[in-house]
Amino acid sequence: MNSQTVDANLIKSQLQSLDLLKQKTQALIDVKNTLLSKTELLEQKKGLLEQINTEKQRLSKEKRLLFDMLQSIQRDLDSVTEVETQLTREHEELEKNVAKYRIEQYEPLQEPDEVNEIRAQSGMIKLPHIQQELEAQMAKLLEDRRMKWQESSNRRR
Repeated sequence: MNSQTVDANLIKSQLQSLDLLKQKTQALIDVKNTLLSKTELLEQKKGLLEQINTEKQRLSKEKRLLFDMLQSIQRDLDSVTEVETQLTREHEELEKNVAKYRIEQYEPLQEPDEVNEIRAQSGMIKLPHIQQELEAQMAKLLEDRRMKWQESSNRRR
Protein backbone atom coordinates (compact mmCIF):
# COMPACT_ATOMS: atom_id res chain seq x y z
CA MET A 1 0.00 0.00 0.00
CA ASN A 2 2.78 2.21 0.56
CA SER A 3 3.66 2.17 -3.01
CA GLN A 4 0.09 2.84 -4.02
CA THR A 5 -0.21 5.67 -1.55
CA VAL A 6 3.01 7.15 -2.77
CA ASP A 7 1.81 6.79 -6.36
CA ALA A 8 -1.56 8.31 -5.49
CA ASN A 9 0.10 11.13 -3.63
CA LEU A 10 2.45 11.67 -6.51
CA ILE A 11 -0.42 11.70 -8.99
CA LYS A 12 -2.39 13.99 -6.72
CA SER A 13 0.60 16.27 -6.38
CA GLN A 14 1.16 16.24 -10.13
CA LEU A 15 -2.54 16.98 -10.72
CA GLN A 16 -2.38 19.87 -8.30
CA SER A 17 0.75 21.14 -10.05
CA LEU A 18 -0.95 20.79 -13.42
CA ASP A 19 -4.05 22.56 -12.09
CA LEU A 20 -1.88 25.36 -10.70
CA LEU A 21 0.00 25.51 -14.00
CA LYS A 22 -3.32 25.67 -15.86
CA GLN A 23 -4.53 28.51 -13.61
CA LYS A 24 -1.28 30.44 -13.97
CA THR A 25 -1.22 29.83 -17.73
CA GLN A 26 -4.79 31.12 -18.02
CA ALA A 27 -3.92 34.14 -15.85
CA LEU A 28 -0.87 34.82 -18.03
CA ILE A 29 -2.97 34.53 -21.20
CA ASP A 30 -5.61 36.85 -19.72
CA VAL A 31 -2.99 39.40 -18.63
CA LYS A 32 -1.26 39.13 -22.01
CA ASN A 33 -4.57 39.68 -23.86
CA THR A 34 -5.42 42.65 -21.63
CA LEU A 35 -1.93 44.07 -22.14
CA LEU A 36 -2.19 43.64 -25.93
CA SER A 37 -5.63 45.26 -25.94
CA LYS A 38 -4.45 48.17 -23.79
CA THR A 39 -1.30 48.57 -25.92
CA GLU A 40 -3.44 48.72 -29.06
CA LEU A 41 -5.71 51.29 -27.41
CA LEU A 42 -2.63 53.24 -26.30
CA GLU A 43 -1.33 53.30 -29.89
CA GLN A 44 -4.72 54.47 -31.16
CA LYS A 45 -4.76 57.25 -28.57
CA LYS A 46 -1.18 58.16 -29.46
CA GLY A 47 -2.14 58.38 -33.14
CA LEU A 48 -5.16 60.53 -32.33
CA LEU A 49 -3.03 62.74 -30.11
CA GLU A 50 -0.52 63.21 -32.95
CA GLN A 51 -3.36 64.10 -35.33
CA ILE A 52 -4.78 66.57 -32.81
CA ASN A 53 -1.35 68.16 -32.29
CA THR A 54 -0.82 68.43 -36.04
CA GLU A 55 -4.25 70.03 -36.47
CA LYS A 56 -3.58 72.37 -33.55
CA GLN A 57 -0.29 73.46 -35.14
CA ARG A 58 -2.00 73.99 -38.49
CA LEU A 59 -4.75 76.06 -36.87
CA SER A 60 -2.21 78.08 -34.89
CA LYS A 61 -0.28 78.79 -38.08
CA GLU A 62 -3.50 79.80 -39.86
CA LYS A 63 -4.40 82.00 -36.88
CA ARG A 64 -1.01 83.73 -37.08
CA LEU A 65 -1.42 84.26 -40.82
CA LEU A 66 -4.92 85.67 -40.37
CA PHE A 67 -3.75 87.84 -37.49
CA ASP A 68 -0.89 89.15 -39.65
CA MET A 69 -3.40 89.83 -42.43
CA LEU A 70 -5.67 91.67 -40.00
CA GLN A 71 -2.74 93.74 -38.75
CA SER A 72 -1.82 94.56 -42.35
CA ILE A 73 -5.42 95.53 -43.09
CA GLN A 74 -5.48 97.69 -39.96
CA ARG A 75 -2.27 99.43 -41.05
CA ASP A 76 -3.83 100.00 -44.48
CA LEU A 77 -6.98 101.36 -42.85
CA ASP A 78 -4.89 103.67 -40.68
CA SER A 79 -3.01 104.88 -43.76
CA VAL A 80 -6.23 105.40 -45.71
CA THR A 81 -7.74 107.27 -42.76
CA GLU A 82 -4.66 109.47 -42.57
CA VAL A 83 -4.83 110.19 -46.31
CA GLU A 84 -8.58 110.79 -46.03
CA THR A 85 -8.03 113.30 -43.23
CA GLN A 86 -5.33 115.08 -45.24
CA LEU A 87 -7.46 115.11 -48.39
CA THR A 88 -10.44 116.41 -46.42
CA ARG A 89 -8.32 119.29 -45.12
CA GLU A 90 -6.96 119.98 -48.61
CA HIS A 91 -10.49 119.77 -50.07
CA GLU A 92 -11.86 122.23 -47.53
CA GLU A 93 -8.94 124.61 -48.08
CA LEU A 94 -9.28 124.37 -51.85
CA GLU A 95 -13.04 124.90 -51.59
CA LYS A 96 -12.42 128.09 -49.60
CA ASN A 97 -9.80 129.24 -52.13
CA VAL A 98 -12.13 128.55 -55.07
CA ALA A 99 -14.97 130.47 -53.43
CA LYS A 100 -12.64 133.35 -52.58
CA TYR A 101 -11.16 133.40 -56.09
CA ARG A 102 -14.63 133.30 -57.62
CA ILE A 103 -15.84 136.19 -55.48
CA GLU A 104 -12.68 138.29 -55.76
CA GLN A 105 -11.54 137.56 -59.32
CA TYR A 106 -14.21 135.98 -61.51
CA GLU A 107 -17.42 137.73 -60.47
CA PRO A 108 -16.03 141.28 -60.79
CA LEU A 109 -15.04 140.49 -64.38
CA GLN A 110 -18.19 138.51 -65.21
CA GLU A 111 -20.86 140.71 -63.60
CA PRO A 112 -20.74 143.77 -65.77
CA ASP A 113 -20.27 141.36 -68.68
CA GLU A 114 -17.60 143.70 -70.07
CA VAL A 115 -15.51 140.95 -71.53
CA ASN A 116 -18.40 139.36 -73.43
CA GLU A 117 -19.62 142.75 -74.70
CA ILE A 118 -16.16 143.59 -76.01
CA ARG A 119 -15.92 140.11 -77.55
CA ALA A 120 -19.33 140.55 -79.20
CA GLN A 121 -18.32 143.96 -80.56
CA SER A 122 -15.19 142.38 -81.97
CA GLY A 123 -17.26 139.66 -83.70
CA MET A 124 -16.22 136.93 -81.27
CA ILE A 125 -18.58 134.53 -79.53
CA LYS A 126 -19.33 135.00 -75.85
CA LEU A 127 -17.42 132.95 -73.32
CA PRO A 128 -19.67 130.42 -71.60
CA HIS A 129 -20.58 131.10 -67.99
CA ILE A 130 -18.46 129.23 -65.43
CA GLN A 131 -21.49 127.23 -64.29
CA GLN A 132 -21.93 125.80 -67.80
CA GLU A 133 -18.29 124.75 -67.91
CA LEU A 134 -18.48 123.23 -64.41
CA GLU A 135 -21.58 121.23 -65.39
CA ALA A 136 -19.87 119.99 -68.56
CA GLN A 137 -16.76 119.04 -66.59
CA MET A 138 -18.86 117.22 -63.96
CA ALA A 139 -20.79 115.36 -66.69
CA LYS A 140 -17.46 114.22 -68.22
CA LEU A 141 -16.19 113.02 -64.82
CA LEU A 142 -19.40 111.10 -64.18
CA GLU A 143 -19.25 109.51 -67.64
CA ASP A 144 -15.62 108.48 -67.05
CA ARG A 145 -16.56 106.90 -63.70
CA ARG A 146 -19.47 105.06 -65.30
CA MET A 147 -17.18 103.70 -68.03
CA LYS A 148 -14.58 102.53 -65.47
CA TRP A 149 -17.32 100.89 -63.40
CA GLN A 150 -18.65 99.06 -66.48
CA GLU A 151 -15.14 97.93 -67.47
CA SER A 152 -14.42 96.56 -64.00
CA SER A 153 -17.85 94.90 -63.93
CA ASN A 154 -17.18 93.24 -67.31
CA ARG A 155 -13.73 91.99 -66.20
CA ARG A 156 -15.23 90.24 -63.16
CA ARG A 157 -17.57 88.21 -65.37
